[in-house]
Amino acid sequence: MTLLLVVFFSSLLVLFYMYFFYPAILWVLGFFVREVAPGQSVEWPSVSLIIAAYNEEKYIGEKIANSLSQNYPRGQFQIIVISDGSSDKTLEIATDFKDDRLVVIEVAERMGKANALNQGLAVATGDIIVFTDANVFFEPESIQVLVKHFSNECCGAVSGRVELVAMNDGEPLGEGAYMKYERFIQKCESKINTMVGVDGGMFAIRKRLINEVPINIILDDFYLAMKVLASKSKITYESNALAKEWVPASVAQEFRRKVRIAAGGFQVLRHIEFLRRPFSNIVATTFFISHKLFRWLSPFFMMALLASNAYLLTVDSFFVLSFFLQMFFYSLAIVGIFVPSLRERTFIYVPYYFLAVNAAFFVGFWKNLFGTQKVTWSRVDR
Repeated sequence: MTLLLVVFFSSLLVLFYMYFFYPAILWVLGFFVREVAPGQSVEWPSVSLIIAAYNEEKYIGEKIANSLSQNYPRGQFQIIVISDGSSDKTLEIATDFKDDRLVVIEVAERMGKANALNQGLAVATGDIIVFTDANVFFEPESIQVLVKHFSNECCGAVSGRVELVAMNDGEPLGEGAYMKYERFIQKCESKINTMVGVDGGMFAIRKRLINEVPINIILDDFYLAMKVLASKSKITYESNALAKEWVPASVAQEFRRKVRIAAGGFQVLRHIEFLRRPFSNIVATTFFISHKLFRWLSPFFMMALLASNAYLLTVDSFFVLSFFLQMFFYSLAIVGIFVPSLRERTFIYVPYYFLAVNAAFFVGFWKNLFGTQKVTWSRVDR
């Protein structure tokens, strides 16, 4: 009985901490920290923008045009496009552009995004590397806004704000609401000390802090972010570096992406140096466990909470109420699964989306454990 009580209350405490207490603590701490504005660069550093693309004929032309229109000194700006074994017109469209700032690389045999990025890093001339995706479109000043933070020597990376735009009028874009919650946490972490991740659609890193990405790495952006933290540098969130990403309004698509994110996150754990010496970077370690690790493990805490609660039903009416509330929440999620038309209602969609995300984390954990998550990435149905 004692063990069941420990499991129940420990699981409940961890779940409430990660989703509610941790953001609240960050918000309160933020009142005691003065945010330092980035300095204005007298001379802009050289920048290389790297775009790894696989079968992106629909967007690659618009992406390159968007990149060439960036308001950044021409002589200090390089754009690198890597076609990772594309079988469509991606390479043809990219090579049609004639501009001395643009370098196009063909990888004939598809080997995955990490390998494509390494090909780009090998020819990058910039002191600052900006990574982005083919379907992410920057505002004209975005790179300047990102880069100005590097006037602070403590800054090793900067993550921008990528707004998700639904491509159709399907189900509500749950990821949009999720990202608002994420951005709040990221902004607080950045203000207090450092973020513990980046937005893969738009982030900048000092080139000297990164080497080659292991070609078996699934989540390259997260791996690079952890390398920055290992160097004792900080990752800054910049909400004024804006971009838009077109995505399908589909939880099914989000589910597959989050499975990949979870599998990749667990894979990177073995590469995170500061976790092996937590007191060497106690803030990053605390932020990482609170924001990332607990989140990825949340389905196991949820299952432990429900299972222990079922065995404690006869102990006290509190456990009866707790069990009823959990079952009611999951019932609403199940209604969302089997009655898609009801997903438009918030009280159905929130538990439905929450359950889908945690199911993805659960699947991602096992895919990483058994090594079944592919390194090559799949383009979503855009």
